Amino acid sequence: MGQWLPGKHICVVGTARPEQRNPIYLTHELIVLILVVERETGVIVGCDINMVCSLTREFIKSVFEGKNLVREEIRECIQENYFGASAKTLVMAARSARMKLLDCLENRKHEYQ
Repeated sequence: MGQWLPGKHICVVGTARPEQRNPIYLTHELIVLILVVERETGVIVGCDINMVCSLTREFIKSVFEGKNLVREEIRECIQENYFGASAKTLVMAARSARMKLLDCLENRKHEYQ
């Protein structure tokens, strides 16, 4: 767990709904992906997700941390390394978080113009 500073880091939350036939749907009707991102670089410095197994959460954390959310480095990494039933849902949650981050950065840019 890192030392995060408001202003330097921002927290973005992405969500996605798994298919009803996916086992995680029985526990979590919605996948919630929480990312702490460096505001200036887009690099992910912290990650958490509401998966059932702690090993899965730790693996997903290793997939996300250090990647750049702005440059969309995550989708390919998930597709090449995570073969769980929730892979597609995980990509959608990451896309949701990315869109929120881009909206935040765009709004901030307009504030200073």
